[in-house]
Amino acid sequence: MNLGNKKLVIFDFDGVLANTIQLSFNIHKECNPDFTIEKLQEICNGNFIDNMKHENNNKNHNIPTNFYEKYKEQIMKMTIDDILSKTIIELNKNYILAIVSSTTTVYIRNFLEKENVDKCFSDILGADIHSDKTIKINSLLEKYNIKPNNTVFVTDSLGDILEGNKCGVSSIGVTWGIHSKENLEKGNPIAVIDDPRDLLDCIKNVLK
Repeated sequence: MNLGNKKLVIFDFDGVLANTIQLSFNIHKECNPDFTIEKLQEICNGNFIDNMKHENNNKNHNIPTNFYEKYKEQIMKMTIDDILSKTIIELNKNYILAIVSSTTTVYIRNFLEKENVDKCFSDILGADIHSDKTIKINSLLEKYNIKPNNTVFVTDSLGDILEGNKCGVSSIGVTWGIHSKENLEKGNPIAVIDDPRDLLDCIKNVLK
């Protein structure tokens, strides 16, 4: 990597690198019988953790006390898409890679270790680091002294795009996670893609 021309690719985790949307939905629905996928999508229109706490405080939603116990067990049965794995390995040759997520750091790290791509990521900033993704994104920009226009955030949610916007960071929306192209475009991402095979070229074009 040319350290004089550093560029940063930030990935969301759930719904982007790991297909955990149905897993998370099922755990929440166990103690919220009326919970719907549409409600989950609505919560992801903003900061996920803050919106979940708001729903819980207003007694509209019960946050499962055993969520992470079930999550960490089931995610280790999953695998990363081969195309995404190859994309990460290729990107690691020329870019700094990081993860900013609402999931606990150790569960992300354990999954990536199992998939043999953990060493590709310089930083994994989960919910235990901070709930606010703008703080985590800005910390990465400061740590590596990288300008926002040399950074891209890859995510599946409108809420993430909006948090990236606050940092001046452009986002690439992906539609294989929680939100549709129509919803992602409300945040004015620099691109929206439907196929993991297009991700590598899209990132290269954004950061050229």
